[in-house]
Amino acid sequence: MPPPYSSNRQTTAVVVGAGFGGLAIALRLLARGYAVDLLEKHGDLGGRARTLELDGHRFDAGPTVLTAPFIFSELFQRFSENLEDHVTLLPVAPFYRMEFADGSHFDYWDTTEALVAEIERLSPGEGPQYHAFLEAADTMYQRGFVELATRPFTRVSDMLDVLPDLVRLRADRSIYQFVARFFRDERLRKAFSVPSLLVGGNPFRTSSLYALIHALERKGGVWYAQGGTGALVDALASLFQRHGGRLHTGQSVECLEMDGLEVRAALTADQQRFEADLLVSNADPLYVYNHWIARTARQRIADSHRARLKHSMGLFVLYFTTERVYSQLEHHTIVFGDTFREILDQLFDKHEVPEDLSLYLHRPGATDPSMAPANGDAFYVLAPVPNLQGNQDWSQLAPELEQRIVDILARRLMPGLHEQIRAKRSVSPVYFHEALNSPHGSGFSIAPTLTQSAGLRFHNQSPRHPNLFFVGAGVHPGAGVPGVVSSAGVVERLVSRWQAQKEHGGGGIESTAPSESG
Repeated sequence: MPPPYSSNRQTTAVVVGAGFGGLAIALRLLARGYAVDLLEKHGDLGGRARTLELDGHRFDAGPTVLTAPFIFSELFQRFSENLEDHVTLLPVAPFYRMEFADGSHFDYWDTTEALVAEIERLSPGEGPQYHAFLEAADTMYQRGFVELATRPFTRVSDMLDVLPDLVRLRADRSIYQFVARFFRDERLRKAFSVPSLLVGGNPFRTSSLYALIHALERKGGVWYAQGGTGALVDALASLFQRHGGRLHTGQSVECLEMDGLEVRAALTADQQRFEADLLVSNADPLYVYNHWIARTARQRIADSHRARLKHSMGLFVLYFTTERVYSQLEHHTIVFGDTFREILDQLFDKHEVPEDLSLYLHRPGATDPSMAPANGDAFYVLAPVPNLQGNQDWSQLAPELEQRIVDILARRLMPGLHEQIRAKRSVSPVYFHEALNSPHGSGFSIAPTLTQSAGLRFHNQSPRHPNLFFVGAGVHPGAGVPGVVSSAGVVERLVSRWQAQKEHGGGGIESTAPSESG
C-alpha cells in the first residue's frame, strides 16, 4: 500500500458525487490517509449507475456489465480486502447478440475459436481475418488503456509526448474505418464498430483508438454483478464507510467557496458547509464551471468556445416487466435498424429522432435469475436519441417512443409483447440533465472524438484552480465504467503531484485543453 501523502489525518478531501468515479477517488484518497467527505445530492448512490424500483423489482438504471473487474479489485486491495468477499461476478456469454434487419444474427463470444467460427458462419471466408483484427485492437489497448488511461494530461508536453504514437497508430481514422480494413461484410463492420456508441461516440467519428474496447472485453471478460450493478455500488460505499469515510446523502452542492483561485469549501442547498483542502468533482466539468464557480467578465467572453464542444448523444431508456419469461433472449441483444450511418447522422449532426431506431436490450435474468420476477421477466431497452440540443418536447415524445420501441421488439424479438407487459417506465435526456447535471442531457458528456480525447478533454485538474480535480465521463480517459474508474487513478497521481508542489513551493499548471479558459 502506498504511504499517505501526509501524516496529518486532518487534511480533508471533499468528493462531490457518488458515481463510480466519485466512489473510486474517495476510496483512493482515504487509502492515502486523507479525511474524506463524500457528498451525494440524491438519497441513493451510483450516479448513472443508480437503481430504480418498478413493479416491486430493482433495476439497474445505467451500466449493465463490468468489463475490467481488476479496476474494482484494486480498490478493495488498497484496504487489504478482496472484491470476491463482497460481490459475486457472473460471466456473461455470449457477450452480445447482434440482430440485423435482414433476419440474420451474430453472437459475440468470449473465445477466439468461437468468434472465428461465428464470423465464418455469417460471412464465409472472413473468419481468419479476426486474428489480424484482434492483434490490431490489442495494440490500441496497450497504448490507449494500459499506458495512457491513468497518465495525467495537463501540459502541452504531455500531448506532444504521445502525438507520434497516435500518428503511427492512425488514431485520426474512425473506428468504423479501422474495422473496415479487416472485414468486408457490412454486418461485421457494424458489429465490431458499434461498441463506440456505448461510450457516446459516433463510430464514423470516434477515434480508432477506441478499438481498445474490444481487446479490453476479450482480456477481462464481460461480467454481471449478482444482484445487479447496484450491488457493486453498495459494496464500494460500504468499503468506504467501513474504513472511516464520511458519506453524506441528500447534499446538493450549490456553489464552491473560493479563496482567490483555490477552493475552500463546498456549500450545499441546505446551507451545509464542507471545508476542503482539495475538492474532487464527479459532476461534469462543464456544469461545475458554469454553475459552481463565479466567472469573471473576461472569462465569460473566453468561454464562448465551449459552445463548439461536440456532445455525446442522448439516451432514452425504457424499463419494463413481463408476465412471461422470454427464455430465448440472451443477456444483451443489439437490434440494428435498416440503416446505420443515416441513423447516426440524424442523432449527432441533425439532432433528430430517427424513424429507424436501433436498440440495446438488456435481460439480466438470463445471467442472474434473481433479477427477474417470479414466473416473469425484466428488461431495460436503450435507444440512442438526440441530446437536448435537438429541442424536442420530451413530455410529448416519450410516450410515442415507448410505443415505437415496444412495436419493434414485438415484431423482431418478443412476440405478443404488447399483451405481456406488466409495468413500465422510461427516462429521457431530461432525466440526465435534471437528475445527473449532464449538460444538454447527453448520456456520456462530450463525445470521444480525437480532438476531445486525452489532454484535449476537460482536464482532471483544473488549469485555473489548482486544488480542484475532476473524475468521470467528461475527463480523461473518457466515458464507460473502465474509463470513469480509471480517471480516479489519474486524479490520485495529480493530487500526489499537487501535494508535493504545496510542500516544496511548486509552480502552476499549463493547460492543453481548448475547452477550458483560465
